Amino acid sequence: MKAKEALASVEPLQPDTHQEAVPAPGTARADAAQQVRVDAAAFQRGIPLPSHSNNGDEARYPTRFANYSKGLPHDSLGDVVTAEYDKLTAAVASGNPADFEAITLGGTRKLVNPQAAYAYQLEGADSHALATAPAPTFASCEAAAELNELYWMSLVRDISFQDYTASSPPALITEALQHLNQLKDFRGPKVNGQVTAATLFRDSLPGSTKGPFLSQFLLQDVPYGVQKLVQRNQTRVAGDDHVFTFSAWLNIQNGLPAALAEKLDPTARYIRNGRDLAEFVHHDFPLQTSLNAALIIMGQNDTDRDPTSTPPAHDSSNPYRLGSGGYTKQEAFATFGNADLHDLIGRVMKLALLGQWFQKWQMHRRLRPEEFAGRVHNTKTGARAYPLHSDLSSAPVLARIFERNKALNGGTGGAYLLPQAFPEGAPLHPSYGSGHSTYIGAGVTMLKAFFEAALPVKNPVQPSPDGLSLVPYTGPTLSIGDELDKLASNIGIGRLFAGVHYRSDHEHAVRLGELIALRVLQDLARTYNESFPGFNVKTFGGNSLKITTTGPTIPRYVTAITSFTLIDADTDQPVSAFNPLLNGAVLRLANLPPNLNIRANVFGTPSVGSVRFTYDGTTTHDNSSPFALGGDTAGDYPPFALTPGTHVLTATPYNFDNGAGVGGVPLTIRFTVV
Repeated sequence: MKAKEALASVEPLQPDTHQEAVPAPGTARADAAQQVRVDAAAFQRGIPLPSHSNNGDEARYPTRFANYSKGLPHDSLGDVVTAEYDKLTAAVASGNPADFEAITLGGTRKLVNPQAAYAYQLEGADSHALATAPAPTFASCEAAAELNELYWMSLVRDISFQDYTASSPPALITEALQHLNQLKDFRGPKVNGQVTAATLFRDSLPGSTKGPFLSQFLLQDVPYGVQKLVQRNQTRVAGDDHVFTFSAWLNIQNGLPAALAEKLDPTARYIRNGRDLAEFVHHDFPLQTSLNAALIIMGQNDTDRDPTSTPPAHDSSNPYRLGSGGYTKQEAFATFGNADLHDLIGRVMKLALLGQWFQKWQMHRRLRPEEFAGRVHNTKTGARAYPLHSDLSSAPVLARIFERNKALNGGTGGAYLLPQAFPEGAPLHPSYGSGHSTYIGAGVTMLKAFFEAALPVKNPVQPSPDGLSLVPYTGPTLSIGDELDKLASNIGIGRLFAGVHYRSDHEHAVRLGELIALRVLQDLARTYNESFPGFNVKTFGGNSLKITTTGPTIPRYVTAITSFTLIDADTDQPVSAFNPLLNGAVLRLANLPPNLNIRANVFGTPSVGSVRFTYDGTTTHDNSSPFALGGDTAGDYPPFALTPGTHVLTATPYNFDNGAGVGGVPLTIRFTVV
């Protein structure tokens, strides 16, 4: 029988006499669905746009040595061919796909996705609607401190994290602490103004410095339904460093493939040191660690083991949470259940990367650490001079790095290059900021929106020194929220251990990820039918916020304290010798004006409602710009008594008065008054 005849023989459908019992979608539903999208888009568009700026190095140095150029053609000393660099910037400016294809590459490796900076999205803030501070300038003492830190991290990759705080730590750890504390602008976390073994190579997020170095979510077994993932990973043998000769470095800069293969450890191990952590973030994928953390938390707190239900760990604002006035005859799944959470953390990964790819390619184009180290090598060997800060050009770590590279090269020649954990070095996209840090910052924020941050992590563990087993952790209680902060820290800092990112790449990017996630949550809060007060999120600034369809105001800048300035309170002008006021400064009162104050300089002023100052353990707030330790009235600075002795000052920006709302990147210095 032919198809037409077969169709003709089918009896026509009879009218359903019960049709009226089934609500028809009709145009009302379609119009309402459209309005949800329109309202969300209108809300996002109604938020004022930020002003974007970069550090000016591209204009300051016409040969472009201070900017990213990996993958383009370079001269024999590693400076980019400027005509080819200009093709890149022209393509980035035009957004024309053909212009990107007109770029001349120096080797076979390809630039990573510069057109992503132009992509649109349907949730949250547009990728161009959030701003980050300019990256540290090439010649700054902050950049010098950052490369110092990376040199030290490359030297201690094979030292166990637990050995950092041992009663007799390895000599390299002691030496690293000594020299990092001597730097004028090192911005790692500190205790009483000094880097300690317990803060070494961590970050400024609240949970990062609590408990062991590694987050529980990188160690504990992950329940994948009826499967179990034991987090013993493929890693590399000790000492497997790369890009330690200038010829190999130059080939890598030109985009040629790595000459040496990685040396894999035949035994899978739990993460125990910087090399293991670097290898983890070498091969991870964006969703991986956020999903693992979600599954661990759900598995630990789900009493009925039904993967469709809502475990008690879910936040108190979840309308299905038992014992919190929630629904008693329904359970969550597609909304407010595990499926909803998995969608949220997956959905925000791409959005986080789009937001950061705009910053990388269109705004900052910061050179990678390996590129910077090539400039150090050329300067130290006399091949070509670059404007290095003295904290870098005279850094004690350089002698150790030279000998380390000499040993890697079989004793036949040293170099001041930054040994890379990855054979290929850094990926082919600019350094500032870190994509890993952005997406883990966003993912962790989504997890905090679904889980009660104050609940403890059950059965905490630490890796054995050889990484073959886990041993119980018996210290103070570790909370879900703090361990999520630490997870964000570990993933971002792992890229520093690899030598492919700087500290500022991470600190600003992880907070950009948070802002991206918060803006997405505002849109998604519109989509639920349930009675729902909003997502409760404990932010990286330490405050808990209730995220609703229109509130609270989320900053459009990743705010930051950029520096401190000593102010003459009689003239209300900076004291030039202490502008900026750096770590380790000595203020001799006999040589200074009689009345002084200290100003915190901020990035993202329109999004800064207050600055929290902690001075020698006492906390105050200034709620109006400019922001000063002793307060001010529209730039009229009253005197603040700076007494003789050693003092520690920390400042943190927030978007609401009195240190409320979303926090930004803090800054701590230690100085002496005599």
